[in-house]
Amino acid sequence: MLTIHNYNNNITERKEKRSMKGLQLIGFKEQNLHSISDYINALNIIISVNNKTQHLRGFVAPIVADWPGQIFIRKILYKQTLFQSNFSQDIKSFLLMLGPLHVFLNSREQVILVHHSFFERLFHFVFGKNKKLAKKPRPWQINLLLELSKCGWIKIRNQIIKKFGNNCQDIEYQITIDLLDNLIPAVIDIYAILFRSGLFEKYVENVFRIWTFFLRWKRKNYNKAPLVFLSDLFYWKDMNHPFFDALQKYLPCFNDYYVENTYSKIRANTSPNATVDNIIKQAYVIMNQDPIFKDTYCKTRHYPYNIPMLDFLSNKTSLFLLQYFHDLYCNLGKTTLEEEVDLRRLPTGYSTSYPPQQGLCDRCKLPFANEDGVTFICGHSYYTGCYDKKCIYCEEFYKRGIFENVNSFLKRIEKGADTLTQEDLGDDDGNDIEEGEEQSEEIEIQDISNNLEIEINQIENW
Repeated sequence: MLTIHNYNNNITERKEKRSMKGLQLIGFKEQNLHSISDYINALNIIISVNNKTQHLRGFVAPIVADWPGQIFIRKILYKQTLFQSNFSQDIKSFLLMLGPLHVFLNSREQVILVHHSFFERLFHFVFGKNKKLAKKPRPWQINLLLELSKCGWIKIRNQIIKKFGNNCQDIEYQITIDLLDNLIPAVIDIYAILFRSGLFEKYVENVFRIWTFFLRWKRKNYNKAPLVFLSDLFYWKDMNHPFFDALQKYLPCFNDYYVENTYSKIRANTSPNATVDNIIKQAYVIMNQDPIFKDTYCKTRHYPYNIPMLDFLSNKTSLFLLQYFHDLYCNLGKTTLEEEVDLRRLPTGYSTSYPPQQGLCDRCKLPFANEDGVTFICGHSYYTGCYDKKCIYCEEFYKRGIFENVNSFLKRIEKGADTLTQEDLGDDDGNDIEEGEEQSEEIEIQDISNNLEIEINQIENW
């Protein structure tokens, strides 16, 4: 499964599906992308081709764009529509789309950064206390840690949930369940599984779900970009626009992987000190060589972790989680982890206007006197009779988040600067598909499946 989350096209297990065959580089120019004028110049490159081919006549051209592209191309379209600016009329042919790969790369990294202390403990348990996990791990390490956490949790989930019960309000337990049962499954599969498989409805649901994470993380730009995409999507649906039907049927075609991978290839094969002309020449050499020539001399490699090793590592992760939850269970209501956490690590409920109240139903405010109550993934707890298919506090938090961020985006489009500002830069969005090769840790595989089974059976005796 881990090769699904690896995006290099020279991985043997994924070479056919990640093929760049048929991709043709038709232009490569130096161009800043910091302002409206920069994006007009970039779009004019495409329009100049259209002047010869007329391929935009009667058609639209979807552009899968990052955050600056979302801002400035929309500002161009806004000015063209409202003020009849002197831009080429062909600019109206461009449709902006959210880059699915950008959402995935940013969300998975953010999970690791926000919950770094948890993953550091896991990393030391699985790979050894002397191993060091960087504050900002490499992409392949992020993939590995998320996948191991997911697989390790699946093996013990039902027993752990049963042991703690449906109404455990311990904050440290809630943080961990939110991470394992909510954050990780959402971020790890949105691109590699849902998008690439064309599961349109589930993909759209997951885009909104991940937006809720960005909202509570106060993640600049990405607390707006998914909302813009969803707004466009619902508009196309309401208007019976043919592009909505195209997205439903051919979702995986609207992919920024090829552009991102091309960029990574060119950067990996050029010197940081290379001149513009040398970079352009090297780009054409890399991308336009005969496929047979490239396949002959391209160094392919197998993913360094084989199935037996991954099974061992996931079992070891399960053992780590069992120990982790055992410590929490033996210390319910008290400080177990002995660390301060910021609001971003807490479940959504703690970011609302009414944080969860220990021992009380968050609707009727009465204490829980029996087992007739449930604590939800957001952290709020309700008596069964008080719960009406939604958490009223989290719903209000999301509504306010939508209103504030949509208004902020519209203000940026309508009245904001025509150049990139410090506010636009926000958090570090410099996520690459892959940087460097995977380096498997030296691990001696042992049969710990029996030990894991014994530990699972011991849960009822905690």
